Amino acid sequence: MAIAPEEMQKRKARTAFIASLMIYAIFVGVNLDPDVTKAQVGVAGERPLGMPTRDFFMGLNAILFFPVFWWTPSLMRLQAYAAKEHRSFVSILLSSVFTLFELFSLLTSVGDTTPKEVRTARNVAFLGFLYFAVLVAVWIVLAARAGV
Repeated sequence: MAIAPEEMQKRKARTAFIASLMIYAIFVGVNLDPDVTKAQVGVAGERPLGMPTRDFFMGLNAILFFPVFWWTPSLMRLQAYAAKEHRSFVSILLSSVFTLFELFSLLTSVGDTTPKEVRTARNVAFLGFLYFAVLVAVWIVLAARAGV
C-alpha cells in the first residue's frame, strides 16, 4: 500500500519537529546539571542581569538554539537528496576522518540545477553549522577567559 504524497509530507514534518524538539530539549535541559551551572557561574557570575544563573542560561539557550527547528528539517531534506543521488548521508555524518570534507562536498555539490527546496536546505544547513560553530567558539573563549 503506497502512502499518498500529502501524507508523506505530513509524516516528514512531524518527524522533523519531533527530532528538533528532542535536540532543543537537550540543549536547554543541559542547564539543569549542577556542574554545568558551576561553569556558567564562572563565566557570567552569580546573578547575570539580576537572574539566577541557571534561569539566565536556560533562557539564553532557549533563544540561541531555537533555529534548530529550521536546521533539522533542512538536514532531513539534504538526506533525502543524498539518497536520491545514491550518496549515503549517514556515512557522511558518521565518518570519523572525512566527515567535514564529505559534508562540505555534499553541501557544495547542490548546484543551481537542483530544485530550489534542496538549495535552500543546503544554505540553511550550512549556515546552521556555522552558527553552531560560532556559539561553541564564543563559549570556549568566554570559559577560557574565566578560567573555567
